[in-house]
Amino acid sequence: MRQDIALLARPASPTRCARLMRRTALFVLACLCVTSAAPAQEASSAEVEARFLLQLVRYVTWPEAVLPASAPIVVGVVGDDAFAATLRRLAAEHKGQDRAVEVRVVADATTPGLHLLFVRGGDPSALRELARVVYSNPVLTVSDRFDFPKLGGDVGIERVGERVSFSINRRKSVRGDLVISSKLLRLASEVK
Repeated sequence: MRQDIALLARPASPTRCARLMRRTALFVLACLCVTSAAPAQEASSAEVEARFLLQLVRYVTWPEAVLPASAPIVVGVVGDDAFAATLRRLAAEHKGQDRAVEVRVVADATTPGLHLLFVRGGDPSALRELARVVYSNPVLTVSDRFDFPKLGGDVGIERVGERVSFSINRRKSVRGDLVISSKLLRLASEVK
Protein backbone atom coordinates (compact mmCIF):
# COMPACT_ATOMS: atom_id res chain seq x y z
CA MET A 1 0.00 0.00 0.00
CA ARG A 2 2.83 2.41 0.90
CA GLN A 3 4.49 1.57 -2.37
CA ASP A 4 1.30 2.49 -4.31
CA ILE A 5 1.02 5.81 -2.48
CA ALA A 6 4.67 6.53 -3.21
CA LEU A 7 4.09 5.91 -6.91
CA LEU A 8 1.14 8.30 -6.95
CA ALA A 9 3.07 10.98 -5.09
CA ARG A 10 6.02 10.77 -7.46
CA PRO A 11 6.02 13.43 -10.21
CA ALA A 12 4.88 12.03 -13.55
CA SER A 13 7.40 11.77 -16.36
CA PRO A 14 6.61 13.46 -19.70
CA THR A 15 6.28 10.03 -21.32
CA ARG A 16 3.85 8.85 -18.66
CA CYS A 17 1.78 12.06 -19.07
CA ALA A 18 1.68 11.65 -22.84
CA ARG A 19 0.47 8.05 -22.51
CA LEU A 20 -2.16 9.07 -19.99
CA MET A 21 -3.37 11.90 -22.26
CA ARG A 22 -3.54 9.56 -25.27
CA ARG A 23 -5.56 7.00 -23.30
CA THR A 24 -7.91 9.72 -22.05
CA ALA A 25 -8.34 11.10 -25.58
CA LEU A 26 -9.06 7.63 -26.96
CA PHE A 27 -11.59 7.00 -24.19
CA VAL A 28 -13.37 10.31 -24.88
CA LEU A 29 -13.37 9.61 -28.63
CA ALA A 30 -14.81 6.13 -28.04
CA CYS A 31 -17.55 7.61 -25.84
CA LEU A 32 -18.41 10.19 -28.52
CA CYS A 33 -18.60 7.50 -31.21
CA VAL A 34 -20.93 5.36 -29.11
CA THR A 35 -23.08 8.40 -28.28
CA SER A 36 -23.33 9.59 -31.89
CA ALA A 37 -23.94 6.07 -33.25
CA ALA A 38 -26.97 5.49 -31.04
CA PRO A 39 -29.22 8.19 -32.59
CA ALA A 40 -28.20 7.09 -36.10
CA GLN A 41 -29.48 3.58 -35.36
CA GLU A 42 -32.78 5.00 -34.17
CA ALA A 43 -33.26 7.24 -37.23
CA SER A 44 -36.70 6.84 -38.71
CA SER A 45 -37.22 5.88 -42.32
CA ALA A 46 -38.56 9.39 -43.00
CA GLU A 47 -35.46 10.99 -41.52
CA VAL A 48 -33.09 8.82 -43.57
CA GLU A 49 -35.01 9.63 -46.76
CA ALA A 50 -35.19 13.34 -45.89
CA ARG A 51 -31.43 13.47 -45.35
CA PHE A 52 -30.97 11.78 -48.72
CA LEU A 53 -33.15 14.40 -50.46
CA LEU A 54 -31.12 17.19 -48.90
CA GLN A 55 -27.95 15.55 -50.20
CA LEU A 56 -29.54 14.98 -53.60
CA VAL A 57 -30.14 18.71 -54.23
CA ARG A 58 -26.40 19.27 -53.87
CA TYR A 59 -25.75 17.19 -57.01
CA VAL A 60 -28.37 18.65 -59.33
CA THR A 61 -28.10 21.98 -61.14
CA TRP A 62 -31.18 23.77 -62.45
CA PRO A 63 -31.05 26.34 -65.27
CA GLU A 64 -30.65 29.92 -64.01
CA ALA A 65 -33.96 30.88 -65.63
CA VAL A 66 -35.66 28.38 -63.29
CA LEU A 67 -33.48 28.88 -60.21
CA PRO A 68 -31.98 32.40 -60.00
CA ALA A 69 -28.79 32.87 -57.98
CA SER A 70 -30.42 34.15 -54.78
CA ALA A 71 -33.54 31.96 -54.82
CA PRO A 72 -34.11 29.03 -52.45
CA ILE A 73 -34.48 25.48 -53.72
CA VAL A 74 -38.18 24.67 -53.37
CA VAL A 75 -39.10 21.07 -52.54
CA GLY A 76 -42.72 20.01 -52.86
CA VAL A 77 -44.01 16.96 -50.99
CA VAL A 78 -47.13 15.09 -52.13
CA GLY A 79 -48.88 12.52 -49.98
CA ASP A 80 -47.16 12.79 -46.60
CA ASP A 81 -47.45 15.82 -44.30
CA ALA A 82 -45.39 14.13 -41.56
CA PHE A 83 -42.51 13.56 -44.00
CA ALA A 84 -42.74 17.20 -45.09
CA ALA A 85 -42.43 18.27 -41.43
CA THR A 86 -39.33 16.07 -40.98
CA LEU A 87 -37.81 17.42 -44.18
CA ARG A 88 -38.60 21.01 -43.15
CA ARG A 89 -36.92 20.48 -39.76
CA LEU A 90 -33.76 19.05 -41.35
CA ALA A 91 -33.74 21.67 -44.13
CA ALA A 92 -33.57 24.40 -41.49
CA GLU A 93 -30.18 22.98 -40.47
CA HIS A 94 -28.74 22.33 -43.95
CA LYS A 95 -28.35 24.25 -47.17
CA GLY A 96 -28.31 22.91 -50.70
CA GLN A 97 -25.72 24.53 -53.00
CA ASP A 98 -25.33 27.39 -50.48
CA ARG A 99 -29.04 28.11 -50.80
CA ALA A 100 -31.90 27.79 -48.36
CA VAL A 101 -34.18 24.80 -48.94
CA GLU A 102 -37.89 25.60 -48.69
CA VAL A 103 -40.32 22.71 -48.15
CA ARG A 104 -43.96 22.91 -49.20
CA VAL A 105 -46.81 20.44 -48.92
CA VAL A 106 -48.53 20.36 -52.31
CA ALA A 107 -51.66 18.64 -53.51
CA ASP A 108 -50.93 19.00 -57.21
CA ALA A 109 -47.76 17.95 -59.02
CA THR A 110 -48.10 20.90 -61.39
CA THR A 111 -47.75 23.47 -58.59
CA PRO A 112 -45.55 26.24 -60.04
CA GLY A 113 -42.20 27.18 -58.55
CA LEU A 114 -41.06 23.69 -57.51
CA HIS A 115 -37.54 22.45 -58.19
CA LEU A 116 -37.90 19.00 -56.65
CA LEU A 117 -41.12 17.05 -56.18
CA PHE A 118 -41.18 14.14 -53.73
CA VAL A 119 -44.05 11.67 -53.90
CA ARG A 120 -44.55 9.13 -51.15
CA GLY A 121 -46.27 5.92 -52.08
CA GLY A 122 -48.68 5.74 -54.92
CA ASP A 123 -49.59 2.97 -57.26
CA PRO A 124 -47.60 2.55 -60.48
CA SER A 125 -50.32 3.97 -62.75
CA ALA A 126 -50.64 7.15 -60.61
CA LEU A 127 -46.85 7.59 -60.60
CA ARG A 128 -46.69 7.03 -64.35
CA GLU A 129 -49.35 9.73 -64.82
CA LEU A 130 -47.52 12.12 -62.49
CA ALA A 131 -44.27 11.61 -64.44
CA ARG A 132 -46.15 12.30 -67.68
CA VAL A 133 -47.67 15.52 -66.32
CA VAL A 134 -44.32 17.01 -65.23
CA TYR A 135 -42.29 15.51 -68.10
CA SER A 136 -41.52 18.83 -69.81
CA ASN A 137 -40.95 20.82 -66.59
CA PRO A 138 -37.46 21.32 -65.12
CA VAL A 139 -38.59 19.64 -61.89
CA LEU A 140 -36.69 16.69 -60.45
CA THR A 141 -39.28 14.07 -59.51
CA VAL A 142 -38.42 11.64 -56.69
CA SER A 143 -40.45 8.80 -55.19
CA ASP A 144 -39.94 6.28 -52.43
CA ARG A 145 -40.35 3.55 -55.06
CA PHE A 146 -37.05 2.26 -56.45
CA ASP A 147 -38.70 1.48 -59.81
CA PHE A 148 -39.94 5.08 -60.27
CA PRO A 149 -37.49 5.81 -63.15
CA LYS A 150 -38.95 2.84 -65.06
CA LEU A 151 -42.36 4.48 -64.63
CA GLY A 152 -41.08 7.76 -66.12
CA GLY A 153 -39.88 9.56 -62.97
CA ASP A 154 -36.39 10.85 -62.32
CA VAL A 155 -35.18 9.27 -59.04
CA GLY A 156 -36.51 6.26 -57.15
CA ILE A 157 -35.30 5.51 -53.64
CA GLU A 158 -35.60 2.67 -51.16
CA ARG A 159 -34.20 2.36 -47.68
CA VAL A 160 -31.65 -0.38 -47.10
CA GLY A 161 -30.77 -0.40 -43.40
CA GLU A 162 -29.56 3.08 -42.48
CA ARG A 163 -28.81 3.96 -46.11
CA VAL A 164 -30.75 4.77 -49.21
CA SER A 165 -30.35 2.90 -52.48
CA PHE A 166 -31.49 4.83 -55.52
CA SER A 167 -32.07 4.60 -59.25
CA ILE A 168 -31.91 7.50 -61.72
CA ASN A 169 -33.44 8.31 -65.07
CA ARG A 170 -30.99 10.63 -66.89
CA ARG A 171 -33.56 11.86 -69.42
CA LYS A 172 -33.89 15.43 -68.06
CA SER A 173 -30.14 15.78 -67.79
CA VAL A 174 -29.68 14.54 -71.36
CA ARG A 175 -32.35 16.96 -72.63
CA GLY A 176 -30.65 19.84 -70.80
CA ASP A 177 -33.47 20.62 -68.36
CA LEU A 178 -31.25 19.75 -65.39
CA VAL A 179 -27.62 18.82 -64.90
CA ILE A 180 -27.16 15.72 -62.76
CA SER A 181 -23.62 15.36 -61.42
CA SER A 182 -21.63 12.42 -62.73
CA LYS A 183 -20.71 11.70 -59.08
CA LEU A 184 -24.36 11.07 -58.32
CA LEU A 185 -24.76 8.87 -61.39
CA ARG A 186 -21.79 6.75 -60.27
CA LEU A 187 -23.38 6.26 -56.82
CA ALA A 188 -26.74 5.17 -58.20
CA SER A 189 -27.61 1.48 -57.99
CA GLU A 190 -29.31 1.70 -61.37
CA VAL A 191 -29.15 4.34 -64.14
CA LYS A 192 -31.72 4.37 -66.93
